[in-house]
Amino acid sequence: MTLRSCALAVAVALSLAGCSDGPLPVTATRVLEVAGLRAVVNAVALSPDGSLVVVGDMDGDLIAREVPAGAERWKVPVHPRGAARSIDGVAFSPDGSLLATIGHGARTVELWEAATGRQAAVLSIGQSRGSAFHPTERVLVVVGGTTIHLVDLERGELVRTLPNAHQGDRIDAVAFSGDGRVLATTSDGGGLKLWNWPALTLRGSVSMASSLEAMAPVSLALNRDGTRAADNGILGKVHVMSVVKEREERTFANTAQAPGRGLRILHVPGGKGFSVLRGEGPFYKAMALALGASMVALLRPGDTEGRGPYGVEVWRLTYRAK
Repeated sequence: MTLRSCALAVAVALSLAGCSDGPLPVTATRVLEVAGLRAVVNAVALSPDGSLVVVGDMDGDLIAREVPAGAERWKVPVHPRGAARSIDGVAFSPDGSLLATIGHGARTVELWEAATGRQAAVLSIGQSRGSAFHPTERVLVVVGGTTIHLVDLERGELVRTLPNAHQGDRIDAVAFSGDGRVLATTSDGGGLKLWNWPALTLRGSVSMASSLEAMAPVSLALNRDGTRAADNGILGKVHVMSVVKEREERTFANTAQAPGRGLRILHVPGGKGFSVLRGEGPFYKAMALALGASMVALLRPGDTEGRGPYGVEVWRLTYRAK
């Protein structure tokens, strides 16, 4: 659990500064801390404006808190009591109106109204490991098992599937480019695939099977035009791929500045990593970014084995101008 969590925190941050013109040192100020949570918190999401942080736990509860006050706005059970179901991922839509919840062992994916916690839709998508909202269209993409699923958010319905997208390999992560023209998926077999949107015709592929540890990708990020992608495995090494050249371009090792208790932002062209913050807990299990608000939310367990009590932190990032 520790190693997987370190990898997630490092790689997702790449989308924040990985393709900037130059290195921008960043500092962080904590604006919210909620400690002493007894449930095993498993996933976190931050609204685009940074005003709401939502966590999902191993018991299947979804809880929203206001930032920076920390007051609980709503709490809902994702499944009936007694059902075996954890929340393994939570994501906000770009406009902040909807939330999606996914689960590795779940038979469904759920949509929720972010303001109230009211259930908006239940989708028959099983074994979901990743989700991505389109940046401008009312579409949600979910990867479950070996299939890519497209959901029309206006109708709250599954409208298209692309089965066996990675030739039998399980798909573990999905992401859109910033301009919404490219969709990327990565599998446990070491393959990264780029798809033209909305046709879902194959645009390119990169094989990482020889370098991505045990091929267990936990996060995926693309730059704005989809020419560069970043992925990582459970040991924390971040792999940056050139989609144009269809090869691995650079790797970032899990270093003493970032694993577990810290957050790095990576500058891809310069090959540098900037330490942004170091937390007080044993490690961070999951993170979420609100890019427009320059904020990050982090989950920390109570000990190195990932047990409670848990804590939720929200930090505001400040970029120093060159």
